[in-house]
Amino acid sequence: MANNRPWDLGEAMEACRKAARAQEHAEEEVRRSARELALADERYRVALASKIVELRADGQPATLSADLARGDKHVAELRRLRDIQEGVYEAMKQASWRHTSNRKDAQRFADWSQRREFAEAGMAT
Repeated sequence: MANNRPWDLGEAMEACRKAARAQEHAEEEVRRSARELALADERYRVALASKIVELRADGQPATLSADLARGDKHVAELRRLRDIQEGVYEAMKQASWRHTSNRKDAQRFADWSQRREFAEAGMAT
């Protein structure tokens, strides 16, 4: 609310539009980060499986191959990148929830402003 007064209709509509755009942007970021997480997970799993196959072909026991593969520098890096992307995805989901809440707040303030404006106009006549 600008200048400590209720919003007029134009200000209320603009606040709701801005909140809607912010929510749409946040939802797109959730979708983008979900895709990135899926790709990071795929790269990690493919590298892990390949390393396990390589270790087994080199004669490593099956019981040790998975642990040794996870300790490989490249595989471990891909796991780290996947875990980071998972954190980004979770943060984006939280941001989307926050934008949804902000949009609801903007709508409530817009409704309140309109009711107050109508009430004040009714008393003035």
